Amino acid sequence: MVPVLVGIVVVAAVVAAVVAWFVAKRRPRAPRLPAIDPFTLSEPWRRHVAAAQSAQRRYADIARATAPGPLHDRLGHINSEVQHAVQECFAIARRGDELDDALARFNTTSLTAQLAAATEPTAVASLQSQLDSSGRIRTTRSNIDAQLRLLTTRMGELVAQAAEVSVGTDSTEQLGTGVDDVVTQLEALRLALNEVNSTGRPATSP
Repeated sequence: MVPVLVGIVVVAAVVAAVVAWFVAKRRPRAPRLPAIDPFTLSEPWRRHVAAAQSAQRRYADIARATAPGPLHDRLGHINSEVQHAVQECFAIARRGDELDDALARFNTTSLTAQLAAATEPTAVASLQSQLDSSGRIRTTRSNIDAQLRLLTTRMGELVAQAAEVSVGTDSTEQLGTGVDDVVTQLEALRLALNEVNSTGRPATSP
């Protein structure tokens, strides 16, 4: 009787292991985030990402140098949000780089000259539409550049604040709030960009 019970237990264990393996294989994996490499981007996007990475490295150095304890742990937790900010910055910069590529496909000098010489209404409308698209992309691109520059500058300011926090002259609560605010703004900017198509207009459902 004992061997039979042992056999049942072994079989049950094997079945449980197989089921667990199958469930693990079926579980969707989290998408792998792209490696952050500013040198895959053109300027000014490369500079923005490099500035964000520099801020994150300096912040990490400050957190590591803090003595073990609650403050060290809190700074470490905030560091994960700083890393998130860098990832968001890279995603936005890649989108900005794509808009630069789209702009490069417009020869606005030629389009303007053709529009000035055009007389046929259909040709005039087509040329004007292309120029309008170029203008919208350029405006969107300039806004992204300005906002990303502002937010990476803010990240540098937060690193200086982290240095004060590490020596007890500022609070982690204010630092955490500041980092969260930057992350929120970066996320909002990325989401807004995802709604913009190659003509600089908000994307619409087909």
